Amino acid sequence: MVVARSISRPVRERLHGGRFDGRVLAVFEHACDLITHDGDVVALVTSQVGDGPLNVVVDGGAGLFAEVNLGAPVTLGGRGGVTPPLLCVGNLEVGLERATVWEPCPDWEALRSQRGAIVSRLPLLRTLCLSCAPAGSLLALLEAPQPDDAPVLSAAREAAESLRLGWEGNLEYLREGAAGLAGLGSGLTPAGDDFLTGVMLWAWLAHPTPGPLCRTLVKVAAPRTTTLSAAFLRAAGRGECGAAWHALLAALSAGTDTEIAAATREVLAHGATSGADSLTGFLYPFYSPSSSATQPRASSSSLARVGRPSSSQPAIW
Repeated sequence: MVVARSISRPVRERLHGGRFDGRVLAVFEHACDLITHDGDVVALVTSQVGDGPLNVVVDGGAGLFAEVNLGAPVTLGGRGGVTPPLLCVGNLEVGLERATVWEPCPDWEALRSQRGAIVSRLPLLRTLCLSCAPAGSLLALLEAPQPDDAPVLSAAREAAESLRLGWEGNLEYLREGAAGLAGLGSGLTPAGDDFLTGVMLWAWLAHPTPGPLCRTLVKVAAPRTTTLSAAFLRAAGRGECGAAWHALLAALSAGTDTEIAAATREVLAHGATSGADSLTGFLYPFYSPSSSATQPRASSSSLARVGRPSSSQPAIW
C-alpha cells in the first residue's frame, strides 16, 4: 500500500462522484496511467512528476509501479461505509484519506489583470526557450521558416496559420487548424496536441471568450489523437495545467528574471519535447510570421544572462 500526498480537485470529484472503475492504461518509471469505464484518465505519479490536472501524487520513487500490469483492474474500496479511502490498482492499494486537494486551474481572472506585465516578459521567455530548445521540438516555429524544415514543422506552421484566422472569429479556420495539429507527431502526447495545449492556455489569458474557443478546439482535436493526449487537451480546454505552468505564469506576472528562467526550465523538462511544444503554442501568437503588431523586447540586462534572441520581431494575433 502507498499513501497519496495530493490529489487534483477534478480527480477527487471524479473519485467521489459515484461509480469508478477501469483498468491500467500505461506504466512508466514515475507514473501509472489509468482509464475509467467511461474514458477518463487518472494518473498515479511520484513526487518527481508532481501535481497536474490528472494526477494523484503518491509516496515512492522510481520503479514504484513496476509490478503493476497493463490492463489490471482499477476499483475503489472502502471501510465501514466511510467515503472510499482506497484506490485499488491491481494488487497496489493507494490510500487517499490524507491527500490534500490541489487546484489545477490558475486564477485566470487575476492573471488576465496582469496581462500587460506578462506580455512585457514574453521576449525573455522566448529567448530562454530558444536557448534550451530540445532537438525536434516545435520551437523552431518561433523563427522564420527554413527550406529544410521537417515535414511535421511545416504542417504545424500551416495549421497554426489557420488557428490565427480562427482566433479572429472564423470557426471554419479554427476547426481546420485544430484538425491539422491534432495527433501531429509521434508519442503518447504528439507535438501538435502539446502546441494546442499552449494555445489554449494563452486563450485563457488573452482571448475575449476563451471557453467557446477552447471547447471548439477540444471537440475537433480530442477524437483525432491518443487517449492520454485527449485527456490533457480536455484539461487545458477547462483552463487547467500542471504545477510547472502555475509557477511559470506566476513568475511572468510578478516574478524576477531568475524566477522566470527557473520556471521555464521546469516546463521544458516535461517529456522529450512536450514542454517545449506547449510553450511554442503559448508564445506563437506573438511570433507568428503572419502577424504584424510588435511587442517590447527583453531588457539588455536580461538578455546578457540568457543569450540574445534572433532578429525576428514579436507579433500578436
